[in-house]
Parts: sequence; C-alpha cells; structure tokens
Amino acid sequence: MAGEDIRTYFSKQQAARPAPSIMSSTSKKDAKRPASSPPEDSKEPPAARPKTTQNEPPPEASAPGDAQPTTLKLTYHEGDIFGAPDNTVLIHACNTQGSWGAGIAAAFRTKYPQAYKAYRNHCLAQHDPKTDPVRTGTCLLIPPCETNPKTAKHWIGCLFTSAKYGKAKDKPAVILRNTAPAMRDLMRQVSEAREQDEDQPVESFRMCKINSARFGVPWERTEEVLQGIAVEEGWPESIQVWSIE
Repeated sequence: MAGEDIRTYFSKQQAARPAPSIMSSTSKKDAKRPASSPPEDSKEPPAARPKTTQNEPPPEASAPGDAQPTTLKLTYHEGDIFGAPDNTVLIHACNTQGSWGAGIAAAFRTKYPQAYKAYRNHCLAQHDPKTDPVRTGTCLLIPPCETNPKTAKHWIGCLFTSAKYGKAKDKPAVILRNTAPAMRDLMRQVSEAREQDEDQPVESFRMCKINSARFGVPWERTEEVLQGIAVEEGWPESIQVWSIE
C-alpha cells in the first residue's frame, strides 16, 4: 500500500473513533449506582415494615405465683349451732376479761362448763386483764374437754376481737381490725392440732354471726373481712355460719 494511502487509511480510522468522555468522580459514582436508586443526599429512610402476628409467639402463661389466692368461703345454715357432729370447731367472738356473761357466750358457758374454765384460766391466770391482758387479734382453741359423756366432742374457738365488753367494748373499726388476725390464728392452731392429734381430727367449722350481737358490729362488715382472708395450705376453705330458725 502506498504511503499516502496508508496515511489516508489511518486518518479515516482516527476520525471514525469516538472521542473519550471525561467523567468526574461524582459522575463515576452515579454511573455505578442502579438507575432506580436516588442520590445519596436525597435518599429517604426505608419505610417501616408492617406488623404481622402470623409468626409471633403466643403470650406467655401466667406464672403459678401470679394466680389469685383462694379466700375463705362462708356457707349459711339455719338451726342449732350446738347440734354439730363430733370434732366440729364452734367459733365465737370473745372479750379478754374472762367473761362469757351474755348472748351466745352465756349459752357456750352453760353448754361447755369445762371449756369455760379453760377460757377463764387463759384470761385470768395465764394473763392479767390489767397488767398483761390477752392480746386482741389472737385465738384460744380449746380441745374437747367436757366430762359429761352426753356432751358432744366439740372444739371451741375463742376469737379475741374486743378487749372488753358491755359499754367498754372496743369500737367497731377496732373489732373488725382484730377479726381477721384472730381467725388466721385459729386456722394455724387447727392445722397444728390436726398434725399432732390424729385421734381427734377436726372435721368442720361452725360459727354464729360473730361480732353482730353484743359487740354491735353489723354482720355485713364482719362478713366482708372474713371473706377477704387468704386460705393457706392445710386450712379449711369454708366455714358454716349458723343462725337460729
């Protein structure tokens, strides 16, 4: 090929080749970014994912300790409270002065003279009403102790809900405040007695509408207190409330 022809050939090739483009660093960066991606300085945060419950775990079950405790239940009956079978606990509210002088307390004194002696001994011999009285909010549990063979074998539960009696009795609010701890003390003593003496097991519980007669507290208020007592292991879950027909 002649020299002129060669020069002419390369000149044509050079003219046909596209000129190299000049790209800034920013342009290079944008070129590498997918077309759908916006520039970095205008990039919006990703939208929050919609909540779904499809794969969420079920709510955890409540722990055993979170369960509501069982509270004392009262059942109502009409008839003779003293007609209970053997090994029944008969419960009544007492003062700390050693006196069963009126109301149903007088009936307890007549029906259970040996239990009355045990009660007086507790209040007057083991304690002193003036210098060391029985503490209210406690209980005296007297096991069956009557010598008359015709008398049923009843336990007597004395709840000390008022320090004194008559006009000197405690105010209703104080009596109510003493009622729950006295009943809990009774339940603890009964639980201990069941463990220690299998020959005289406690079978059931009866009481009158305590605090409502000589102590003058409306029964509904005492009822509310009793039904709020949490039952512990080994305690009875219910008590019978007896009233005269």
